[in-house]
Amino acid sequence: MPSYSFGDYRRRTLDVKKISRDYKTLRDIFNKRGRVGLDHLSRSGILLLCGAWETYVEDIMREIATHFATLDKIEEMPEEVKKTIANYVKNHKEDNKVLKLADGGWKTLYLDEVVEPKISGFNTPKVRNIKELSKKLIGYEEMLDCLGSADQDLIDNFVGFRGHIAHNVRNRGEKYLSVEKLDEYIEDFQAIVTTVDNHLLNYLRIYVNKRLWNRISE
Repeated sequence: MPSYSFGDYRRRTLDVKKISRDYKTLRDIFNKRGRVGLDHLSRSGILLLCGAWETYVEDIMREIATHFATLDKIEEMPEEVKKTIANYVKNHKEDNKVLKLADGGWKTLYLDEVVEPKISGFNTPKVRNIKELSKKLIGYEEMLDCLGSADQDLIDNFVGFRGHIAHNVRNRGEKYLSVEKLDEYIEDFQAIVTTVDNHLLNYLRIYVNKRLWNRISE
């Protein structure tokens, strides 16, 4: 089976696909009586799809971090992750925080005090932000390097469009968002998530050799 994060992403996109189906059903009905505007549905689909993408990014980093926490020694962690943990301990107001690293305590500290707060504070899942977070939490700034420049641009433009829909009143004369365009985004992000999931599996195998997910057929 693929990663848990991938499975959850697929389930989160079910409602987006349902919106697409409902749009087409209503279009078939109303087209018999004249033209009708339905892109409030496709715009809602964009919000849900972007939410699924953002949650996948958060979930897959959390899933990888959980695998890292199965390692026997903190020394086996990626260098950038060790730096993140060290900086957290060094800058903590609690002087004895370093004592929590002993006897495997680093695992709980890493997951509960480093990973979770940073994931909880994450938003705007554009390429640069994702790379910065993945460098700190899983030691892999190259998380999206498996994608071409066109796909990376698509992510940034799509997230920006989501922000426009969520925070702005629709402009007069704004381009109509067709259901076909929503379907295109659904397909594009399915391919992106599949590629990223496989790419991160290869990365994780460098450090962990057991209880990993399976590669997805592309």
